[in-house]
Amino acid sequence: MKNFNIIYLLLLTIGISSCSSSGDGTDPVVDTATTYSTTSAKGDYSEWTITGSQLDSIWQVVRDDGSIDYTHNIVAICGTPDATGIRSCTVTTSSCVDGVSVCPAPVTGNFDMMDVGGVALFIQIGTGISAELHVGFVKDSSACAQDVSGDYTFIRTGLGLDECFGMYRSDSNFISIMHSDFGFDTPDANLTTQTVAYRTSTESEMLADGGCVDGLRTRGAAGSTIRSMMTSGGLFVLDLPAGEGGLISFKVANAAALADFANRSFSGVSFPDNSSPEFVDAAFGPVSGSQVDFFATIGGMTGSLSIMPLATPATVATPTYPDFTASPGIYNTTVLSVDYANPSTIPGLFKLDKLSDGGRVIIAAVKYNSKVIGVGMVYNYRMTTDVNPATGVNFSADGLYNTGNFIIFER
Repeated sequence: MKNFNIIYLLLLTIGISSCSSSGDGTDPVVDTATTYSTTSAKGDYSEWTITGSQLDSIWQVVRDDGSIDYTHNIVAICGTPDATGIRSCTVTTSSCVDGVSVCPAPVTGNFDMMDVGGVALFIQIGTGISAELHVGFVKDSSACAQDVSGDYTFIRTGLGLDECFGMYRSDSNFISIMHSDFGFDTPDANLTTQTVAYRTSTESEMLADGGCVDGLRTRGAAGSTIRSMMTSGGLFVLDLPAGEGGLISFKVANAAALADFANRSFSGVSFPDNSSPEFVDAAFGPVSGSQVDFFATIGGMTGSLSIMPLATPATVATPTYPDFTASPGIYNTTVLSVDYANPSTIPGLFKLDKLSDGGRVIIAAVKYNSKVIGVGMVYNYRMTTDVNPATGVNFSADGLYNTGNFIIFER
């Protein structure tokens, strides 16, 4: 069912997952285990634990109703970083536990891991239709008792989606919620014009309480199961049923500002829907007006780009970006619109300018532990003659869809 021959893993840690000792040079080194909760582009939930050179994974393959299809248990040993920071890892043992379905063959093979100090875990597994992006944050096992109320900016992960970004407002236990979900439309086949689309059917929802175990909240929504790892510190991972991907989110108080990008260097990785993952390097200059120019290398291609708030006019045309300062559809009648009048007022959202093709880019950026992390999505025009990589079948309608996700992190 899944291709494990190519696995790209990018790891950034919130906590300290290094070695510790008494400091007198006599005590043995003790490796501290750090566990990360991730959602994937297809809706799988996983936990990844790093202890020194060992990587342990519990990977739950999720069905379209949120139930567990089967669970992979993987152990790998990873070597020391090479000159580029990449560690070569080898699966040493793996097993699988049946769920609704019978397990496929065990996971085998090698993969690469990049371990960088920061706040999140990003994993790319497989190629083509089988490719899957895992995204998440460090797991907080005490989160069940924490008050997680507040407003959160989010960006969707998952190829082929027509919902791209938005907001959540949660009560103290992620049961009574409000949310706004935005995507994009085009009236002229993406030749010149785009508009923001408000895609929320019901703003307020009461989720069924499926309990919370070891920091992971399980909730019911519209007959499906969803899983949430969120903390009072402001980080939020939501795992949705198969085919719906997931979302990465943060409290608005943790949102990065434009100035946080200025005069800083970033590295990362991009996950397009039509090619292999590509590593990213970017050097940002000073703030210039309402934007920051930067020089980027993406998969061997280099060029100059600009990052700017959603409200700042961009120079790209054919198509132009939509007007993010307009309130789309019935959004202006919602409760969330009282505090966030239009998409441009959602904290921590940016767009890129000087792009060379028809794809357009939205970035959600968080500042955590004094480091900036940007999670982005690329959207493009797709037709019913194109295959949706999330489902393996053709798109049901022409339109603008998520065709790639990426991460950049401050070095």
